[in-house]
Amino acid sequence: MIWQSKSTNPGASFRSESKEKERNQTQVKQTMGSATVLEVILAIILPPVGVFLRYKLGVEFWICLLLTILGYIPGIIYAVYVLVV
Repeated sequence: MIWQSKSTNPGASFRSESKEKERNQTQVKQTMGSATVLEVILAIILPPVGVFLRYKLGVEFWICLLLTILGYIPGIIYAVYVLVV
């Protein structure tokens, strides 16, 4: 046969690619999870710093900074909300 593939099972490569993608997604989720934990800890200690790590100098950072200046607890609540949701 001229068109015969090298693999004896053509579905095997698709399944191995699917498993590889699943492993990569799991690794990304684990990495993102640990980053979120670090950001939340920083958001509790210094709310604008935790938000800055994710949003840089975006609107979320400025709102968090303003809320922290007006009251520490509203800054924490907003920072944790923005980072978790």
